[in-house]
Amino acid sequence: MTTPDDSGERPAWAPPAEDHREQRSTVWLTVILFAVFMTVMLVVAALVMGGVKDSKAGAVQPRQQPPPPTASPSSAPSVSRPPVPTRKYETANNPLVAPGVTMPKVTCELPKIGGTKEKLEAFYLAMVPCLEQAWHPVLTQVGEPRIPVKVNADDVQNTACGAPPPASEAMGFYCSDGATIFVPLPRQLEDRGPDLLTQLFLFAHEYGHHVQEQSGILSKHDSLYREADGDRPKILDLSRRLELQADCFSALFLTNAVGRGSLSAALLKPLRQGEYVVENSETHGSAKNAALWQQRGWKAKDTSACNTFAAPASEVS
Repeated sequence: MTTPDDSGERPAWAPPAEDHREQRSTVWLTVILFAVFMTVMLVVAALVMGGVKDSKAGAVQPRQQPPPPTASPSSAPSVSRPPVPTRKYETANNPLVAPGVTMPKVTCELPKIGGTKEKLEAFYLAMVPCLEQAWHPVLTQVGEPRIPVKVNADDVQNTACGAPPPASEAMGFYCSDGATIFVPLPRQLEDRGPDLLTQLFLFAHEYGHHVQEQSGILSKHDSLYREADGDRPKILDLSRRLELQADCFSALFLTNAVGRGSLSAALLKPLRQGEYVVENSETHGSAKNAALWQQRGWKAKDTSACNTFAAPASEVS
């Protein structure tokens, strides 16, 4: 029986070639998966540490206020509203006659004056806007209201304020109830008919009462009148202070209109030189004091020159 030949050299054992390749692939796949896993873990760890760091920073820093919103081009800016004009119920202490309150220069274009109701009314109505141009800025400066005024040239027998004063005492008059200047036609046609300077001064005087009404001076005067309770000397003193202030206001207006438009320097020369004489009046003041307050208004730099309610009794007699 023959036995196998075991004397020859044989190579060392080795796995089949295909099994070797399969094992190596498995090893490399394991290495790659491990590497990917470690990479993912490192990324996760970094994110977690960053979040912890951020959360600690937020805990120690104060809350930051958001920046103020910027206005878009279409949004309108906020505008502060001016105070509502109101009457100041004072006489001597009224802001209207405080130092530094000035009147602007104005230009008045007036029609020719005539002896008919139509022509006189046209003249007065043309004066109204000119007076408003002068006085409205003054009232605005002191925060007092501007009220429209009416004009009535009829020969009325009664008004909302009562019966008119006698013609011997007044060519015109003002009623605060309805804010109306009354210039009855028959009173303007007495003597030689309407005189231009007289009509200018008269209407500006009556508008001065309207200014007193707008500012609160007239209302305070009326209150003091009621408090006088029939005391005639007190009542007459109040009346003269009111009327002489209207004289001063009239001259103040005319001095700021002279030399412009229809108001020539030659026309107002008598007033400027103190030659515009009025009669003595128990209610409107003496001729001397009327001239005094006309001149103060004419030369005034501001409205404080017309503060008759702060004047001594000797200047308002």
